[in-house]
Amino acid sequence: MTQEKTVNKKGRILIIDDQPFMIKLIQYNLKKEGYITITETDGLKAYNEIEKINPDLIILDIRMPKISGTELCRKFRAKDSLKEIPILFLTGQIAEKDSPALQNSGATDFMTKPFSPAELIAKVNHYTGK
Repeated sequence: MTQEKTVNKKGRILIIDDQPFMIKLIQYNLKKEGYITITETDGLKAYNEIEKINPDLIILDIRMPKISGTELCRKFRAKDSLKEIPILFLTGQIAEKDSPALQNSGATDFMTKPFSPAELIAKVNHYTGK
């Protein structure tokens, strides 16, 4: 897990995605806006570390090895301490956003890949209250 060591003005965002390029793209856009980013490519590791991280928002890929984003989201929602943290899903398949598994996972919102950086920032600002 990588975490920035900078002063935070806006909030802490946990990015969980198995594609390093996607993490860098999301991270680049959030850092420009003053967010601290914590990144993880392993969903199970992120789950085990989540309470230490204490994020203001989780950005979560749906398709990942070991554990799917929808399963991970359900696990996060099962913890009382995590129920209020917004979870923004990113999906590469438009049809997947309408699936019952996604809708019943507990996610707050979703975006499709490729995404608009402006839309990402708008959603992050909205869900972090910044």
